[in-house]
Amino acid sequence: MVSKVLAAGYFLSFLLSLIALTTGWSLHIIDSGRRFEICYPSTDMPFLLGEYNSGYMLMFLLLLGLYALFFLLVGNVFSVFTKTKLFTAYGIRHLTVFYLGNLILPGVAAVLIAVIYHVESPLAILVILHMLLGVFSYFMAAIFREGYHLQNEHDLIL
Repeated sequence: MVSKVLAAGYFLSFLLSLIALTTGWSLHIIDSGRRFEICYPSTDMPFLLGEYNSGYMLMFLLLLGLYALFFLLVGNVFSVFTKTKLFTAYGIRHLTVFYLGNLILPGVAAVLIAVIYHVESPLAILVILHMLLGVFSYFMAAIFREGYHLQNEHDLIL
């Protein structure tokens, strides 16, 4: 449940940022045009801050969108463990999407971001951490797949 709330928060932040950066609504340019503030709707209270250049803004939107997706996928994986039957095709599907997302998307996003904006080393650390999470999830999906097959064989014998 917490991860779905985080996913919704990131998605709303993504939408607000996309609207602000494309239309100028709730957007304030500060520091002689070098930085921006995205304010809460209909207020002057800053919500998000960043550099006012196209590379940074594209990276900013990409990361907000990807973390919205990440927390949605985490919520789906956690929902697998709340089912009465643990080893199901539903669980395998969500674990597979989760590990593929963590193995592929961070690397692709890092390459896209590196092409348009110079980023320091924390991006590399995040990519490595997501890939490690993807490898761990891959093994978990393999265990679930094996458990699913064993469970089906057991159900046929009875």
